[in-house]
Amino acid sequence: MILSINHIQLVAEKDLVLKLRDFYCDVVGLTEGFRPAFERFGFWLYIGDKDVLHLITPKEGDDRSPQKSSFDHVAFKTDNYQGVLKKLKLLNISFDERSIPGMTAHQIFLRDPSGNRVELNFDGD
Repeated sequence: MILSINHIQLVAEKDLVLKLRDFYCDVVGLTEGFRPAFERFGFWLYIGDKDVLHLITPKEGDDRSPQKSSFDHVAFKTDNYQGVLKKLKLLNISFDERSIPGMTAHQIFLRDPSGNRVELNFDGD
């Protein structure tokens, strides 16, 4: 039986991992936290006390291309809709927003530094 999503992992070269960390912490609002001393460079990013996003560099000789994936997007439930809109505009980050038909909820869609789509969900605030 599946209970929940444990985490999402993105693989990228070191300079992009650093940009991804900054984006997901500074723009999305995750926090950097404990990560075991794995061999590869990376970060674990948290919501509260739960690690939800792992960012790592590829293994040496790994032939997987971080550019080729069927990954579509990651969605975060968040709050302070107007505050997030203001922050994105201040940081000059492109985004699309939409209301969910028949509901008071809103969504904002943006891209992280490697082009992955990020969805922010707001419950009618």
